[in-house]
Amino acid sequence: MKKFVEFTVQFKFVWGLFFTAAMLLYTTISMILGAKSMEFVVVWKFVLITLIITSFHYLIFGELILSTTKTKYKVMIHSILCYVTLFIWSAFLNWVSISSIISVMIFTLGYITLYSLCMLSFYIYYKSTGEELNNRLTAYKQNLNKEKSQ
Repeated sequence: MKKFVEFTVQFKFVWGLFFTAAMLLYTTISMILGAKSMEFVVVWKFVLITLIITSFHYLIFGELILSTTKTKYKVMIHSILCYVTLFIWSAFLNWVSISSIISVMIFTLGYITLYSLCMLSFYIYYKSTGEELNNRLTAYKQNLNKEKSQ
């Protein structure tokens, strides 16, 4: 039960990050393009898309599959799966014109930029929290050694 709760909390956290990023990007780009409102259906589309992307994230980076694969290969597999998924959804929802090479190139360049920024932010987050936990553990061990020596 504890593992399930831990997985659920982590999944919700990562999904929230992806969903928030998607909403912020969409609203920013929409405002630049002159839109003044957003349809409620778009929110549900983003819910579904970000749930799929988050599932990929946990399948690849979690301990479910590919547990022995190096991180750089996991990132490559994840980025390709996400690109294909987002491209298919974007084409299906008419957000990208697949008949225009320029449109596809803009989508690809935007995807590479945003994916790189997301992975960089996850790297910084996990590195900082890991270092913080290591510092707390070191301080705890030092306090424990002090108490034993007294």
